[in-house]
Amino acid sequence: MKIEAAWSQPIYLEKDRSGALIYTLDLAQLPDEPGVYIFGRKHGVTVAPIYIGESISIRGRIKNHLESVPLMRAIEGAQTGKRFLLYCTVKAGTLEKAKKHIKVIERALILHAQGEGHEIRNKKGAKLPTDTISFSGNRTSEAVAPRIMLIKRALTAS
Repeated sequence: MKIEAAWSQPIYLEKDRSGALIYTLDLAQLPDEPGVYIFGRKHGVTVAPIYIGESISIRGRIKNHLESVPLMRAIEGAQTGKRFLLYCTVKAGTLEKAKKHIKVIERALILHAQGEGHEIRNKKGAKLPTDTISFSGNRTSEAVAPRIMLIKRALTAS
């Protein structure tokens, strides 16, 4: 399957001054189409994903997330840095194809983020269950796999 997706520029979350929400952003900037999105933080040159999701309507899903106190508290409680939203849309032709594409992208991004050592949250703000693999070896092995790798816990793993 060949998948094409285009990333947006980061949209920075702002503290909600009204007190109704924890964070806010201009929802009109978001597309009402299928895609994958990342809530993350940026501190200097360090960029870290906090939550990765997919939706048929990015705008509608982000609106729901902004109203989710557990998720927004988890984003607020992450390490220091400016909080942002980044999204990508897919060029799939049909809605059914787009649904398949965004599921593949979401899974790939979560696995990549965990492989890079990032702890990803779920929609309730809890950390996704992960297993940690610690490797020892040599330079050749380090080119294949990092010394420490977080991976999504398989349902059958104990």
